[in-house]
Amino acid sequence: MDSVIVIASLVHPFLAYPDPWAVGALGFQYQLLSVLELLCFQACLHSCLKFLGAVQWVVPSVVSWAVQRVVALSYPSIDTLFQIMEVVLKTDGNEGRSEGKSLVWKLLRANESLLSDANYARTFSKIVLSSCQRCLSSLLDLFKTAENYYYIVDEQISVEADNLLWLLDILVDRRAAEEFASLWANQQKLANMHSKTKTPSRHLVSCVTTRLFVGIGNGEILLAKDTRQLLLQTWFQPLVDDFSRLRELSSFDPEVVEENIERLILDLTPENQRSLLLAWYECFLKKGDKCPDLRKAFQGWCRRTFSKAPSHLSLLFK
Repeated sequence: MDSVIVIASLVHPFLAYPDPWAVGALGFQYQLLSVLELLCFQACLHSCLKFLGAVQWVVPSVVSWAVQRVVALSYPSIDTLFQIMEVVLKTDGNEGRSEGKSLVWKLLRANESLLSDANYARTFSKIVLSSCQRCLSSLLDLFKTAENYYYIVDEQISVEADNLLWLLDILVDRRAAEEFASLWANQQKLANMHSKTKTPSRHLVSCVTTRLFVGIGNGEILLAKDTRQLLLQTWFQPLVDDFSRLRELSSFDPEVVEENIERLILDLTPENQRSLLLAWYECFLKKGDKCPDLRKAFQGWCRRTFSKAPSHLSLLFK
């Protein structure tokens, strides 16, 4: 009981009069985090993490020092890791987000043995998925107001799309992205709103789709055929519409994406191949290189479709 009183007396000044700019206070918070982690005082841990959310993360010296301190925590609880992730998801600045993401990856790598536990891994994946669902809800609300608050909403769309892409990368790394893929495949409302919205950051939402396509093609994400079909039906057209903008991103590899799109389409039933490839061909005739290059898949489908056609027609596809 005495130890609880001592810890309470230490925590109280920081909760009553928080000074997030003081590096000394920040240092004490991390020392306290270490003690609380060992003692499993989760409520106090969350208070400390809430305090850390107010810290000026864009100061390089503070960020570097803070990262080292947090990584030094051994075996953080799921709640602790989740709280740190929430701080990152709510951060707007690019530098702060980058440092925060790096910190989370280091924590995941440092606790690989703990995450290999089936129960721990299952709980962690559920928590990440709950964050994904909140980001999706936020995106829907942002698209609804995009026309009225153009520039402000556009920046927020960019942040939420980046959040989703980061969370998806975490799930793919944990080999647990199948449920997210199913969730994304069922976002018909978001896909329809996406096609009608002209904000500059709209194409960043399609980065989530391309990551899924590449993950499925590489065998990182294992989906039932019906889910793959629904994913293409929901997000294929928005991706085609955004492809020219996606090419401008340094992280985007069009050839890899095109190869995996073709692989997914050719795995569908002939009727579903027909609807998607004809939709692509119509876009290709209008926009040319601004569309993904799916000519190999289209020509292959044509050969199979017209294999019993008159010889003068089948010659067109040789």
